[in-house]
Formats: sequence, structure tokens, C-alpha cells
Amino acid sequence: MKHSFLLLFITSGVFAQQNFDTVKIRPTLIKENIYMLKGSGGNIGLITGKDGNLMIDDQFAPLSEKIKAAVQSLDKGPIKYLVNTHIHGDHTGGNENFRKDGVTIIAQENVRNRMMKESYNAVQKTTTPPRDAQAWPVITFNDHIALHINNEDLEVFHFNFGSHTDGDAIIHFKNANVYHMGDVFVRYGYPYIDMNNGGSINGFIKVLDMALTRMDEKSVIIPGHGELATKADVKVFRDRLADIRDQIAAALKSGKKLEDIPALGITNKYDAEWGKGFLKGKDFVLMIAEELKGK
Repeated sequence: MKHSFLLLFITSGVFAQQNFDTVKIRPTLIKENIYMLKGSGGNIGLITGKDGNLMIDDQFAPLSEKIKAAVQSLDKGPIKYLVNTHIHGDHTGGNENFRKDGVTIIAQENVRNRMMKESYNAVQKTTTPPRDAQAWPVITFNDHIALHINNEDLEVFHFNFGSHTDGDAIIHFKNANVYHMGDVFVRYGYPYIDMNNGGSINGFIKVLDMALTRMDEKSVIIPGHGELATKADVKVFRDRLADIRDQIAAALKSGKKLEDIPALGITNKYDAEWGKGFLKGKDFVLMIAEELKGK
């Protein structure tokens, strides 16, 4: 089935960039001492100050020294804390390097649990070994942890629904009204839902609904990938996912078979914008249909 080839492509490292030598880490100031750093992989969040620097995500391992240099250019103090938004290597690939520097890694407990175990991919029929112990988070939480650093109150929360994965964390800089969404909100197009790591379309929409209730029109959103956004952008993203999910569910209920779904044109109105990403509309609807059918 086409979907099987799709997952093989995605899980083999679609975000990986072969020549990391050419990657530049580019900081964007959001508010006072809060930044977004772009490079290759997931967007990095950063808060600097006298209490030490706290990073959110760390991209790929070969970029660690460049990331450290970029942080040092903004603040000479040490990186003390690293929060992982979820398990994927384009967000956690540098964990070992930062842990060896004495950085404390924090994540939702499912992230550590999955890193500690080998995983089996039923589509590829391959087994991935556990991550090195140096990559494992040393502080974990179930649904919430509060961090107080550099005159900022950070709320790190998990809604106990599988969304992008089953370990997604959203980080709220409460005083600054800034949110780092990890890959629960991305701007590259159709989002990847990692069902092998506990993701689901229904959970994805539920998490977005709950996150939206916390935001206001002045909130600044750091997406997992892409440029800074607003609450309105997150709402558009959520509504598109719900529209696609509901149309697929209705088609299946009416008797359509899985192989019929991609030809229905469900995502045609979104393809001009979202179809520019690595995941195409016809593949996305098939992925959702297989989940809704329990495949």
C-alpha cells in the first residue's frame, strides 16, 4: 500500500540534512530575553539570564557546537536546562552532547520511556535500538511541571492525549505570553502524526483545542517548524485538521474503502498552501483513514 512507502520515507529521517557544515543557527528575538533559534530541524526556544540559560529542543547532534556558539553570542552564561518537546531526533538529536556538558534534560515521561526501549516499526518491519543513556531526560513529568528562571514562570504541560506523539509538551512563558508548541503546531504543511509513537488525529485536535483556550490574541507562538505565529494561525491549523478528519470519517461511514479515500479530493482546497511540504494531501488523508479504521 502507498501509505507503507510513505511511512518508510518519513521515519527514515526526512528532516535530516546531509551537509550540516552549511547550516547556520539564526536567532530571532521575541521578547526581552526570549528567542527562537532556527537551523536544521525543530525550532529551538531559549530564555537567557543570570539564572543560566534554558533551551527548548536541540535539533541534530552535528549542530550542537553551532547551537552552543549561538547561545553564547546572546548570553555568556551556561546552558543549564534543556526541555524536549517530544522524542523525534530533529528535536532531541543533541541530547547526549548537552548532557555531557552538565545540562539537565526535562521531558514528559513517555519521552524517556520510549528512549529507554527498543521500538518496532510494523510498517518497515525494523527494530530501532534504545537511545544512549546520555540522551535520556533526567527529570520527567506526567501532565505538568513548573519552572521559574530568569524572572519568568514557565509552565510545561502535556494533555494526556496522543497527538503528534504520546509525549508532546507545550511550554508557556507565562509572563511573556509566549508558547513553544513543538510539533503539535507546524507551518510546513500537512503535519506528520507518528502513530508508531502514540500519535493520533483525534488527540491532535483535542490538544490544539485545549491549548487554544489558554492563548489570547497577543500570544506569540513558536511552532515546531516554520515562522512565528499567532493564536489565529493555530486556530486555522486546528480547523483544517478537523475538517479533513470529519470528511474522512463521513466517507468511511458511507461505505468508502480505504483505497477510495485519496481520490475524493478532500484536501484539494488546502493543497496550494499545505501541499508544499514533504507530506502530500493524498498521503495525509490515507494516513488518517487508516487510523480511523483501526489499521
